[in-house]
Parts: sequence; C-alpha cells; structure tokens
Amino acid sequence: MFRIKQKNAPEGPCFTCRLIRSFIMATVMLIILGLVASDRLYLLTFISTDLLAIIIMISGLILFLFKFWQWKTSGTK
Repeated sequence: MFRIKQKNAPEGPCFTCRLIRSFIMATVMLIILGLVASDRLYLLTFISTDLLAIIIMISGLILFLFKFWQWKTSGTK
C-alpha cells in the first residue's frame, strides 16, 4: 500500500500489509500441504474444532488476565 512519506517514518511495509502477507502465505502453505500430503493427513485427526475452540478460549483468557494485571499494576490514576 502507498503511504505518505514522513521524515521519521520507519522503513518497510506497514503492519496491515505484513498481516495480509502472512495470512496469504499461510493459506498457500495449507493448500500445498493438502496437495502434497493428502494420503498422510490422517495423522492430524486429533485436531478437532472443539480442541481449537478450547485452545483459543484458554489463550484469550490468559491474555486478558495478563493485560488486566498489567493495567492494575501500572498505577494509572
């Protein structure tokens, strides 16, 4: 994406561009994995939607508690 050049702006792509690029690369890697290893995908049967949902909820809770603790100990008045 195009950005207006500032004197103290960091070089390189912006955060949004890096996020989009990493998402596209992960998607391409999943497609390649599906094409190349289609006969060995039974090894990933332990990954279920329930397991992923639990992992996301637990990591979100841990992150929330850490940020809450950080906010409480920062001494904001």
